Amino acid sequence: MKTNIITIETKLSPEQLIDRLHNITITDLSQIYQSPGASYYGQVSSYTFDLMNVNYGPMSSIPPIQGEIKGISPDNHQTIVKVKMDIQSHYKLSRRMYFSTLLPIGVVVMLLSFLVLGGTQYQVHGFIFSVSFIACAILAALLTKSSLINTRHREVKNFAHQIEGKIIPSSVSDQADAHKSIVPLSASA
Repeated sequence: MKTNIITIETKLSPEQLIDRLHNITITDLSQIYQSPGASYYGQVSSYTFDLMNVNYGPMSSIPPIQGEIKGISPDNHQTIVKVKMDIQSHYKLSRRMYFSTLLPIGVVVMLLSFLVLGGTQYQVHGFIFSVSFIACAILAALLTKSSLINTRHREVKNFAHQIEGKIIPSSVSDQADAHKSIVPLSASA
């Protein structure tokens, strides 16, 4: 699982796109009551942005949408926006958290069931109990990964809808070719 850069094309000009981002973004989550139409909170500069959905708090495990406005495509005169959501670091943190707590508990329970309950009829119950801790750690890590991937897909799709854009499926070679044909914003101004 790596952090993919997702390309979005929008009909809005770069100036209109920045205005749209300013209209749907507040700088702090505490301003949500003064701006009920805001969908995101975060920072928007002239060519980059770092946004988070207002549904998620600042201490949420959902990563922000980071992006930059690359320029205008000469083929169809649409603005190119590159966005990414770094779910890799959040997944590693949660996996480390689950594995460092539940796996040692499972191993300790397994050792205790072997040492204390060894030779009794309850030894199997102890082993099943310890294996459940280990299985819970693995399942929790897998569910976290699945949840982060689904959230990234949903949030990027929602963001593309907010800026009246569409997600462009591309491969690594397509990104290299497309990168050459984009007119940078500094050259188009």
